[in-house]
Amino acid sequence: MCRLLAYLGSPISLEHLLYKPEHSLIVQSYQPREMISGVVNADGFGVGWYHNQKDTDPFIYKNTLPIWNDINLPSLSRYVESKCVLAYIRSATPGQAVDFANCQPFNHQQQLFIHNGRIENFRKTLHRKIRSTLTQ
Repeated sequence: MCRLLAYLGSPISLEHLLYKPEHSLIVQSYQPREMISGVVNADGFGVGWYHNQKDTDPFIYKNTLPIWNDINLPSLSRYVESKCVLAYIRSATPGQAVDFANCQPFNHQQQLFIHNGRIENFRKTLHRKIRSTLTQ
């Protein structure tokens, strides 16, 4: 089961969000509670945030390594602050590749998003309905 984190509020460092809480996203990656399948969340991670002063596309940092193995994230997280953050650690669905195409968060222009789970027969059931409601 993947783990998701969302923050919206006063500017805060990524370090405070990812590392400081007792049950932080980092801790949940190697010691998850209530895990239904798998043992750890080691199939990649991602963090996305918006700039505090500029109206620009969000920045995304992601990797297919386990979050605890990324050597750049600890120092990066000390210097990045944001009012809006999405983060994610992955436990891959069996049969799904561990690659950047499946590594979240995703973005489209100024929209940043994450999701958890998959929809059985998506192309046959919901794809057309969802596409018809979206603008190009």
